[in-house]
Amino acid sequence: MPRHSTTLLRRLLADSVLPCAFAALVLTGLLTMQRLRTVDDAGHLQIAVQLEQLAGALEHATDASTQALLDGALRGSRDKPLQRIDLEEADGRRLSSGASADASFERYRRNFLSSSSGRHRILTVHVDPTPRLHAQRLILLYGVLSGVGIGVLVVLATLTLRYRVSMPLRELQRSLDALLDGDNEEVSMDAHQPHGEFARLRASTAALAGQLATHRADWASIQQATAIDALDQLRQSQAAERGKSEFVALVGHHFRQPVQALQLIAASLHSGIDAEQSDLVAQMRSSVATMTRLLDALLEISRLDAGVVAATAAPFSVMGLFLRSRAALAEDARQHGIRMAWHPGNWRVHGDAELAHDLLQQLIANAIAHAGSPGRVLIAARRRATGIRIEVRDSGPGIPSIHQQRIFEEFVQLYGEGERHEGYGLGLAIAARLAELLGTQIGLCSELGRGSTFWFELPLASMEDSDSQTDTRRASPAMLPIS
Repeated sequence: MPRHSTTLLRRLLADSVLPCAFAALVLTGLLTMQRLRTVDDAGHLQIAVQLEQLAGALEHATDASTQALLDGALRGSRDKPLQRIDLEEADGRRLSSGASADASFERYRRNFLSSSSGRHRILTVHVDPTPRLHAQRLILLYGVLSGVGIGVLVVLATLTLRYRVSMPLRELQRSLDALLDGDNEEVSMDAHQPHGEFARLRASTAALAGQLATHRADWASIQQATAIDALDQLRQSQAAERGKSEFVALVGHHFRQPVQALQLIAASLHSGIDAEQSDLVAQMRSSVATMTRLLDALLEISRLDAGVVAATAAPFSVMGLFLRSRAALAEDARQHGIRMAWHPGNWRVHGDAELAHDLLQQLIANAIAHAGSPGRVLIAARRRATGIRIEVRDSGPGIPSIHQQRIFEEFVQLYGEGERHEGYGLGLAIAARLAELLGTQIGLCSELGRGSTFWFELPLASMEDSDSQTDTRRASPAMLPIS
């Protein structure tokens, strides 16, 4: 705030005080010069008048009365600057009256013709300039004193603006800053305000501070109540989520035993003696298998949502991850008529190998289900600046851009015309949760008629971890054969 007040003071001085002071100084200088010139002209005019009057009297004077006229003119100028009079005749005679000639005197000369003798005469008067110079010095002194007075007025105006305008504004700004900072105690009324306008401003500021304090108290109460409500809602939501997960886990646990029993019973049944009984047994086995897959998926989602699964990061090879997934899904791919290609590369990554295997298996199973028959699925590991990207690319129909976010939700399945896929739309929902536990996320690039590519990234393992298992890396081929 001092900087702002100083800037305001400078602007006030530059816009109001200094222009007026400059104009006053210019006017004072002009008036002083005019007065000096007037005094000088008046002195010269006075001497010229006296010289003309004396010359006019000497034109008609005789030789006997000339000296008396000179002495009389000098006596009549006792209080005037006239000090000496010289009259020079044409024949060289000189008449004088007054003090001796001084080099400091000013001389005024007048030529005239005497009417009594018909001769030319030269009249010279000597004038002391001291009175005129003294008057001019007084005028100059008055001008200088006027300029000094103007300077004093500028200083007084500066002090007045500082103490009457700038400082009250600074105090008002300080009060407003304290009000904005929430310190209402700093907003106080000053009993010695220089002007009524500032007193009214301070009163308005104090009233505003009171209203703001009331609003802040109300807002604090509202925030506290809102926070309490939000905390209660969060606790209720968490309790409901835990209850839902526990309910699903409990229901799944109780359903798993009867379903497993049904599965064992269905496996022990023979096809029967006729085709109708054989179809019935096959349909029962298919229904039991479908129910088992659904319960397994629901239990996996409830287990991931309940937070009981924790990631344990450690270095592992991408080759081992691909080999494990290939062994688990080779039969499923063969049954769907899918041709698979594996490009693991010689990479070692850091993360939870079990969660990465489950995530990759979910993505591959989704690609097999949507690649079409016959179809192709490519699984590859590629180096990126942030780590290793593991991609699963299929030759399916692709996913419209408007549905590319919905497919990660539960029970969301997209079908083309005349299509129907196995499952219940839980695989990608489980994959999204697994990716979150791994500290990564699933990327998707898909175009209609050109298939889909899902990927996730894992960080590279450190050099120490890589050096500890060089034998595994040497045994890993750069590419696995197509199955």
